[in-house]
Amino acid sequence: MVHTGEQNAGSPMRSEWRAGIQQRTRGALLLLCSGVLAGATACDGGSTGPGNHADPRIRWVVTVAPGIYYGSPALSADEQTIYVGTSIGVMGSPATTHSFKALSASNGATLWSFPLGAREVRSSPAVALDASITFVAGDTVFRLTAAGTLVWRQGIRPDQVMPVDVGASTPAVAPDGSAYVALGGLYAIDASGAIRWRRFESNPEEFRAAPVVGDNGTVVYFAAHNVPLTALDPSDGHTVWSLPLGVNDHVLASPALGADGSIYVATNGCELYAVSPSGTLRWMFAASSAGFTCEMRSSPAIGSDGTIYLGTTHGNPASVVFAIRPNGTLKWTFTPTDLPPGVPADHFDIYSSPAIGSDGTIHVGHEFGRVHALDPATGAERWRVETRSGITWSSPALGAAGWLVISDLQGNVYSITTDSHGLQAGAPWPRFRRSNQGRGS
Repeated sequence: MVHTGEQNAGSPMRSEWRAGIQQRTRGALLLLCSGVLAGATACDGGSTGPGNHADPRIRWVVTVAPGIYYGSPALSADEQTIYVGTSIGVMGSPATTHSFKALSASNGATLWSFPLGAREVRSSPAVALDASITFVAGDTVFRLTAAGTLVWRQGIRPDQVMPVDVGASTPAVAPDGSAYVALGGLYAIDASGAIRWRRFESNPEEFRAAPVVGDNGTVVYFAAHNVPLTALDPSDGHTVWSLPLGVNDHVLASPALGADGSIYVATNGCELYAVSPSGTLRWMFAASSAGFTCEMRSSPAIGSDGTIYLGTTHGNPASVVFAIRPNGTLKWTFTPTDLPPGVPADHFDIYSSPAIGSDGTIHVGHEFGRVHALDPATGAERWRVETRSGITWSSPALGAAGWLVISDLQGNVYSITTDSHGLQAGAPWPRFRRSNQGRGS
């Protein structure tokens, strides 16, 4: 439901476009909170503990105030702690009580909360090898210790606060602790919090896509609207190579890296590109070749056999999960079914990025308020869980103890029992931002 504009902030076209977003989002939220969702229990922000919900797969649900509209949860290395930041959607009232939180994986209880005031966390967190957590809130990058104390904060282009209320780019954190953040430009911040270099500051549009870091921190890959897929030297940010992808390189999804170093990038033109580490195009899969029209805002996940999985939005049918073979040919598609009549098709999008379980099961969130578990061989639905509200920017994390965690539009965080035990071993990029820690490296 959240769209990216191409007009300058404050222009009449930008104002009309934002009004359109608000109107569509208002309708979506009204539908999602009016009981249209099968199995919905509430949209009023209440909390439920174990046993107080209809689906036996749901271990617990907690509601984080004032809400979690953007971003995916990340896990600590021992998977005992869940990290989330609060934010409000386009129709929500401004809040001055935003925070970044650590929740217990066993029951969802708040372990600590770092206050942010009016700053919203519009991205996912990244947990570094030293257990510190990096995230973007407003125009500032924060790094906290695992105990929730401030390590450093770095302002990023305070003169360019986002004029459109949408999600921001998620940081990538390299093994040396450096953070790479796309917000009004692409910034490299060293482990001490100092800005090392910056690129693409003249880009006319705010970035939504996130950078990723190659193995051992040897290269940074980034693509966005008006920015071709670019490999950058992490030491000084100079361009190693660049490759245009489609029309204006309109990329909102984070890239993924294959076992052989291939870079997989999904574009808003509903094309998936496979690019070699040297910048050569290996293949391109166009959804139109399979009879689909759509956009791709779901980031790819890559299984141990090289299969690439990702979802679609704004298409016909409204949403599909694609499984693409390593050679770029279509393996299968999954189209959500049993959707009630009378709900606009654009409420059925899949922004969520898949997570591949230890047994190969593909887990993905659905804007209509569902978590699907799919068979990796056929795409058949193995099971699904209904959530209270829709799921857009949240992608599941999978714990080795046999549960996944995901959040919905109303700030409900769910722990759901799965048939998998953690992420798939041997998969080069099994979920959003690669690992449960969400480092993008």
